Amino acid sequence: MAVVWVRERVPDLPRDVWWVIAVNASMQAIFNFVTIFVNLYWWRQGESILAVSLFNLAGTVALFASYFLGSHYLYKRDIRFVMLLSSIFAGVTFLALFFYVPGWRTLFTLGIGMAFGLTQGFFWAANNSSMYTFLKSEQYADYFSINTVLGQAIAVAIPLISAGIVGAAGFRLSFLIMLVFVLAAFVVSIRLPHKGLAENLFQGRIGFREVFAKPGTAWVMAVVMCTGLVNQFLTLFSMIYIFTVSNNVGIVALLNIGYSFILLAALTWYRRAHFSQDVWLVMGIVLILASYGLAFLVPKNGWSTIVVLLMRVGGLYLQGASGRQRYRVIMQGDVVWRTRFGLWMEFPFALSRTTILIGGLFVRTLGDAAFIVLTAISSGAMLALPLFTRMAIRRYEAAHGVGAGL
Repeated sequence: MAVVWVRERVPDLPRDVWWVIAVNASMQAIFNFVTIFVNLYWWRQGESILAVSLFNLAGTVALFASYFLGSHYLYKRDIRFVMLLSSIFAGVTFLALFFYVPGWRTLFTLGIGMAFGLTQGFFWAANNSSMYTFLKSEQYADYFSINTVLGQAIAVAIPLISAGIVGAAGFRLSFLIMLVFVLAAFVVSIRLPHKGLAENLFQGRIGFREVFAKPGTAWVMAVVMCTGLVNQFLTLFSMIYIFTVSNNVGIVALLNIGYSFILLAALTWYRRAHFSQDVWLVMGIVLILASYGLAFLVPKNGWSTIVVLLMRVGGLYLQGASGRQRYRVIMQGDVVWRTRFGLWMEFPFALSRTTILIGGLFVRTLGDAAFIVLTAISSGAMLALPLFTRMAIRRYEAAHGVGAGL
């Protein structure tokens, strides 16, 4: 009876996709821990936005370098090999954190940031190729929802467990314990099929005219640029706002758990309410702009939790809606074309992320001139996003029909 109930509610996805989801869950546990506790670890070295920004900037540079290298290995080897590389560098990240020497803070910050960036770059190269290979366009919504539900469940469990370990034994022991999740990711990655790309991504039809010949693709690049600016701003400063409330491990964990429960409720509404993706996109933008307004108009400490809440719920709707529309355009071609297009998309994504993170190096306090400039850049990108998304979808639907790929 229980099995039938579960089967009726679990989406019917290919077996290989479920293995990818299992790897995603293991890696999300690692990413969640790093996002909260490793960044908090750097923050507690001196409550420095500079240290947090430097760690994330080094990670971003390494991420995009390894994404291209991982894409090369998708042809030379296969998806499984690239995913295994990701788990290996995750292990390097936590071992380096365990052996951290405070006197070499800047060197370790850069080195550990780069190791974590390599972890992410190889993961996303393999993950994106897996989606393009195993997933149909109409299955994207189910795939996104499952990953988000698992992600929020992990976002509840990992902070709770990690806070207990950090509180009882300190950060160093928690870094070693995270090697258990690294091992889990490694083992599950071995179950991925030996599937790679049939063509070398960096030879043949990779030029601008060849890749962007399909309708709507040029506008997708603008969508990626705007989305990257907004998401990186939200990721960096929602985290900083939490740290300004408290740098106590337990309080930071409880705040993140609370946000995870609220995001689960927001995701449930996203799945059940029959609004168009355009409506969800606008709703996300309104919530994020409201968070910016509160950030400037009300006292920082008293309203920081509400600011972060609006940022995260708005970010969920913005990411879900823009990602769904973008994925429709990407699914026009074969697997090789999609992966090549994905490589092109990395350029505006890298530019947008590094723009925010380099700007973050100049932010000394929330509300200073550098912070205001970054907020203005993020706001402008958000306001332009619906226009660019509509232009991309209009050209796509003109060729494939209204509602195609939904």
